Amino acid sequence: MRVRVITGAGAAGARRRRGTVVDATAQAGSAGRLLPWASARAQLGWGSLVADFCALLCGYALAEATRSHALSALQGTPIQLSQGWSVVVLVIVTAPIFYVLGLYDLEAYVSRPLHLWTLLTASLIAFAVSALSVYMIAAHALEQSRVAFLMTFVFFVLFTCALRFGILDEVYRAWLRQHKPISVLVGDFETTQTCGERLGRLRGFDQLERVSPASLSHGAEEAVRTVLEHDLPSSTRVAAVFVDASSLTPREAFETAEAARTLGTEVYVISELLGALESNRLRTRLFGTPVIRIRRSITDARPYSCKRALDIVGSAALLLLAAPVIALLAMAIRLTSRGPVFYRQTRVGRSGAPFQFLKLRSMITDGDEGIHVDYVKAFMNGTADAIAASATGEAIFKKVDDPRITPVGRFIRKYSLDEIPQFWNVFCGDMSLVGPRPSLPYEVREYDEWNALRMTVPAGITGLWQVRGRSRVSFDEMILQDLMYAQNMRLLVDVGLCLRTLPAALLGGGGG
Repeated sequence: MRVRVITGAGAAGARRRRGTVVDATAQAGSAGRLLPWASARAQLGWGSLVADFCALLCGYALAEATRSHALSALQGTPIQLSQGWSVVVLVIVTAPIFYVLGLYDLEAYVSRPLHLWTLLTASLIAFAVSALSVYMIAAHALEQSRVAFLMTFVFFVLFTCALRFGILDEVYRAWLRQHKPISVLVGDFETTQTCGERLGRLRGFDQLERVSPASLSHGAEEAVRTVLEHDLPSSTRVAAVFVDASSLTPREAFETAEAARTLGTEVYVISELLGALESNRLRTRLFGTPVIRIRRSITDARPYSCKRALDIVGSAALLLLAAPVIALLAMAIRLTSRGPVFYRQTRVGRSGAPFQFLKLRSMITDGDEGIHVDYVKAFMNGTADAIAASATGEAIFKKVDDPRITPVGRFIRKYSLDEIPQFWNVFCGDMSLVGPRPSLPYEVREYDEWNALRMTVPAGITGLWQVRGRSRVSFDEMILQDLMYAQNMRLLVDVGLCLRTLPAALLGGGGG
């Protein structure tokens, strides 16, 4: 493994290009040195889906033919094939499960043992779910064979293993032999040693260059461009850049990842703070540490097509379910303090649009807001004092001595019950179920260009900060979480974050 420290001196001619977005001319000049994995990723992803579909159909046909032949031999009369409606259930169930477990990702082909283990695990889950579905939804009304169903599963596993490991795996190996890609690991040598050793054992990532954080002193874009254009041999093709966020500042980590992504490489960010953005654990098991793959540049971040539909349906259902809870809390608030039940506050949403933010009132009505303003500004500037440390040694930042909070308010803030009325904001379109927390106007006035990027996507009730951060991350780390969410936003991520929010709230990790 080659280790190279990039100082950035070779990029003096590029220093006039500041920021994280590379112009089209510069990007075109780098294209000959870059090797995006997009073509290989698409070929292996769609190839795996087609292979599984063919294996399933062939397995089902062979299982039915075997069953019919065996019965014909025993009874001495021809036996017709049974109605094959259950194969539809198998197809409907298998493809989503395989997708969720990462079997249509390129990374599945990087490690053959992990690929095989994940494939067998996914097949067992798909078989169990399919069997339960087939024999619970009016299965008695149709001709079904349990033996044929079990044989279908066995034949499917054999066929899909043959196709994946006999054909598609060879396609991946041939692609590696042809292009001989290398990867670049940006981060402190000591903290990335384990990850570097792991990458050295993985097909497609074993040719590795190391870049020191010291090289980022002249800017992330310059450092990345230097290593891609100047410091590597002319015949080298770069396929992936790994950014270790733990050995960089949050801003450096984002700018490095954004620069590499804009230049056309695959980008992976290594960070414990971002693990919840992965909808499956395949990459974590593959690389031995929480790693996410950046799916889009921040300039291309926008809500996916069905996000608004999910917001409408989800918020309407949750408002109906939470109505009795709201009524009880409203009575408690009115009986224990003077003032309205609901608290309205101006917040700033996507693209800086203001809206009226709803909460259950948790403070007295005539309190001094300056207490919170001063604390927020200190938190943003990095001068807020940590009140304690978690079991893992993480600093805990939280305003716990705010005299404006009522006794009932302290309870509902602890379990995030004061956030329930925000489902109405979601239903009206001001917010989303999942997204960065909406900013306060006086926060936005303190934002620089990097901070303001968090308003690229709709504000949300829950998100990565609520699940993994809350009071245990700094302001810059929260910004990094928000930007990484914007660059990886998709349905599975939103569903996963929603499911993780409930235990976080029930354990009293919110509010404050």
